[in-house]
Amino acid sequence: MTKMPHFAAALFALSSLCTPAFAAGPDVPTLNVGPTCRPLGSDAQMDEARCRQSENTAREQLVHQWADFPAADRTLCIQTATLTSMASYVDLLTCLEMKRDVAKLPADRSLNSAPAGMNTKP
Repeated sequence: MTKMPHFAAALFALSSLCTPAFAAGPDVPTLNVGPTCRPLGSDAQMDEARCRQSENTAREQLVHQWADFPAADRTLCIQTATLTSMASYVDLLTCLEMKRDVAKLPADRSLNSAPAGMNTKP
């Protein structure tokens, strides 16, 4: 379990050296979501039509919101969403929304309260 984050970091670093840099243009990029939505085997429980619909819905949202996201975030999220051979508009949209939401957090991110059920007294 502890090796997985290191593997992901190494994969990300390697991919940044081996793949061309993606610059975020003025339009939503065209991604090949075929491999993402294609079942991996005959026993796969995936509905390819539902997957493609989710990808199309995410792309439509991106078309409407693309200019609202900073170019630097778009560039980073395009790289993240295309990191593997299974590119995804859902991943791209999720990345951009998370970047936006984190940017809206207050500057002081200290924990002022404990999560529910956590005993804070020694």
